[in-house]
Amino acid sequence: MKLFGISLATAALFALAPLASHAQHAPAGGKPEAHMAPGETHAHVAPHGGVVRSASPYHMELVQQAGELHIYLLAAKMAPVPNKSLSGKVMVQTTDNKTTSVTLVAGGDDHLVAKLPAGAKVRTAIVSLTADGKAINTRFDKLDAAAPGSKAVGAAYECPMKCEGSASTKPGSCPKCGMALVKKA
Repeated sequence: MKLFGISLATAALFALAPLASHAQHAPAGGKPEAHMAPGETHAHVAPHGGVVRSASPYHMELVQQAGELHIYLLAAKMAPVPNKSLSGKVMVQTTDNKTTSVTLVAGGDDHLVAKLPAGAKVRTAIVSLTADGKAINTRFDKLDAAAPGSKAVGAAYECPMKCEGSASTKPGSCPKCGMALVKKA
């Protein structure tokens, strides 16, 4: 009987865990503001148009540009952390399965930049930062699916929930959440 009580309590905790995570990261209305990232339990807003991942206690945004990766460390309310106290590297796997490590350098006051080898198309990036003596690591996968120059760029329709990979050149429904695609503003 005691074992049944412990099992029931454990099952209840596991059932409620996703609700606790949603409550911590949802805005006041209780609804997520943006897409759910693979492997994440809550939604993110991408203030610079990139891909955002958790980097406890922060969030990290990766923005791909021609020959560069821009990395933003984001604090409360997704505000960029000044890069004065930041340093780090990014390990990049390209679409041809080559791996390279690139040192991040300051790019303006609010982000770091990784200069990529010529012609590199990034599939995966693992960012390792040091902020005020603390290590912060985050992994960005499937970047080649959303890379500049892919079909998603210039699409006229998108999911109203901004689901990753939902951009399309014609109306339809989102492959992730099933909502009807809307015309971009």
